[in-house]
Amino acid sequence: MNDTWLDLARFIREMRTPAGLPLDDKLTRDMDLYHDLDWEPAKIVEVMQAWAERFHVDLRDFDVAYHVPSANMRKRDIVVAALKSPFSSSARELLGGRSLTLGMLEEAMKRGAWKQD
Repeated sequence: MNDTWLDLARFIREMRTPAGLPLDDKLTRDMDLYHDLDWEPAKIVEVMQAWAERFHVDLRDFDVAYHVPSANMRKRDIVVAALKSPFSSSARELLGGRSLTLGMLEEAMKRGAWKQD
């Protein structure tokens, strides 16, 4: 493993610790901040800002709503989408978003900038 990954893993563990329970699972590059770490959009934004500051990553292209569409939705709209999700692929897509993985953060650290797909 390289230093970039080790630095990122250490940072994620620091950010996770105040959540009440330490992160015992082994961190992997395919872990998603929203789905696997169970971080809400506000927590993701907070962590991304702290991460960018610590590792000198330009976040101009980062938009949490691209990865977690519910970040810009009202609670009522989220509930409606959740109720529709068993029957509607668009509702499932709206709730699911796109991946935001630790591997993506590692790559951005190497580049020094976040690049939106």
